[in-house]
Amino acid sequence: MALPKKLRLRIVKLVSSGVSRREAARQLGVSASSAIRIVKQAKTLGHVDVKKPKKRKSKLDPYRVDISGWLSQWPILKYSDLCLLLALERGLQVPSSTLYDWLRKNGFPSGGFFVAPK
Repeated sequence: MALPKKLRLRIVKLVSSGVSRREAARQLGVSASSAIRIVKQAKTLGHVDVKKPKKRKSKLDPYRVDISGWLSQWPILKYSDLCLLLALERGLQVPSSTLYDWLRKNGFPSGGFFVAPK
């Protein structure tokens, strides 16, 4: 879990006042590596904000058009049927739980069966 911004600022302030990064970490109860990283970030980027995580791509992303087309062609389709279509038509083996999560994150209806988005 990321350290609060106020604590990050206190680390930078202590180090800028002459305290070593490791000593500042000890005084504030954080790891030395965190203090070193925060001070380095403050010097290079000019802020101590928490970095936003990069969005991970799914192996299903390239098949969005196919999946949407199949759901349009067959308005009621089980997860298992959609997984089978992906395997037979595109050679992609994907568990139904992964497919469920991807569909939910990409705005498709959820449930045991699907109704294609219009």
